[in-house]
Amino acid sequence: MMKPSSIVLILACLSAVPAVAQQVYSWTDTNGTKHFSDTPPPPNTASAKKLIVHSGVTSTAVEAEAEQPKAGPSMAAAAGYSEDDIKRNCAAARRNLEIYNASAPGDDALPETQVQYQMNLNKAKEQIKLFCG
Repeated sequence: MMKPSSIVLILACLSAVPAVAQQVYSWTDTNGTKHFSDTPPPPNTASAKKLIVHSGVTSTAVEAEAEQPKAGPSMAAAAGYSEDDIKRNCAAARRNLEIYNASAPGDDALPETQVQYQMNLNKAKEQIKLFCG
């Protein structure tokens, strides 16, 4: 049986993995057969479409790009943050990242400590991306 700390470590690592969109191509050949592949279709295929599969949902590439919100201060402003809040949160996120980088756990640290450190580091980087651009 696994130790509870091992289960926590595995779950934390899995939750830290970002969801990745997969690119898929779809086309119909001259015989009318529908194809799906992760490699581009043969040249001069008129019915070829580039699809994006993300978390089991398929959309065309153009639609997927249009739906992606632009990260950065404009997104934070659209979420209701004032300009002063955005500047203050940007500065705080940069300070947090410096603190986390300076206090990296050693190789002998507990796995839980290393996972928590990586989660804090990722959070600071995401906040910088949101508030600083």
